[in-house]
Amino acid sequence: MLKKKCLNAEKQIMTRIKFMISVCIGTFIYILLSIIAGRNGFYAYNQLYEQKLRLTANVSSLMKVNEQLQSEYDALKTDRSIIESYARSLGFSYDGERIIKITGIGVAEHNVYDTGTVVKIQEITFVPEYICKIAGLIAFCVSMIFMLLFSFRAERKKAPHAVLVNGNDEITLPVEVVDEIPQV
Repeated sequence: MLKKKCLNAEKQIMTRIKFMISVCIGTFIYILLSIIAGRNGFYAYNQLYEQKLRLTANVSSLMKVNEQLQSEYDALKTDRSIIESYARSLGFSYDGERIIKITGIGVAEHNVYDTGTVVKIQEITFVPEYICKIAGLIAFCVSMIFMLLFSFRAERKKAPHAVLVNGNDEITLPVEVVDEIPQV
């Protein structure tokens, strides 16, 4: 009787261990999926980092253009010779002064500033939290089913058998089936 109680306690402990292993597997799958492809995972972080680099490059090019425009604005505001040359390029002259245009010589180029490009913020793609949880739950269920199947299979192999030898024939039967051993 004591041996039977020990076997039942051992079975309960093994069932609990199998359950806990399945819980750990499901939790591991959930955590792994969340860390790699979740909302705050590595995949989303890399996408955000690439966007940050694009925005930083765009801002720095706009700052360079702004510096050039600011220096040109300050020069046009204060330097008399630059104001004169700019006015002459627009076709203005002093009273009594004549303008002679010579053709065939390259036209004086004005700086055309790039005002930057529009950088659209892209949506970050990630695996939603509920899918991570469902994947963990499925991993738990599948691992629990496999453990139960393997434990039933192992119990069937452990069941005691009786071997009956009758001449050259051997018959293996489970002990429960053999109530009486036939006399030969």
